[in-house]
Amino acid sequence: MSSPSLAQRADTANSETHVTSEVLAVPEQRIDSSPQPEVLVISVRADERGASEAVRWAEQVGGAGAKAVVASDAQLEKQVDAAQRVLVLDPGAIAAWRGFGARATSRERLALVARLADRFDHVTWASSRPKAAQWVRSAQE
Repeated sequence: MSSPSLAQRADTANSETHVTSEVLAVPEQRIDSSPQPEVLVISVRADERGASEAVRWAEQVGGAGAKAVVASDAQLEKQVDAAQRVLVLDPGAIAAWRGFGARATSRERLALVARLADRFDHVTWASSRPKAAQWVRSAQE
C-alpha cells in the first residue's frame, strides 16, 4: 500500500489541519527620521574616551552633517553606508602618547575591520593627528 503523494496530501482536508482566516500581525519597522550624516567619525576604542575623541574630531568638521560614533555601535554598518565620508580614529602607540587619542585594543581594531570589510571605498583610517587633520581639511572643502 502506498501513501499519497505530497501534493495529494496538501490538497486533501485533514481533520488535524485547521485553516483560519486570521491575519498575522507583522511588526512595524522603525524608521529613523533623523538626517543621515554626510561625515561620520568612528573611534576604534569603544568606551567613553574613544567617544569623546570622535565627538571632538566630528566637531572640527562642523555642521549638522557630521556625526561621531564608537566601533561598538549597533547600527554602525548602516551609518557607514549612509555617510559620504568616514574617518576611523585609530591612534598608534606614539600618536596616543602624543595626545591624539586613547589607543584601542587589538580585539577592538580587528572587530571593526571585520565589520567594515566591504565598505572601504569611502573610509579613511587615521593613526595620527596629521592624518586626521588632513582628512578634516579635505572634508571641509
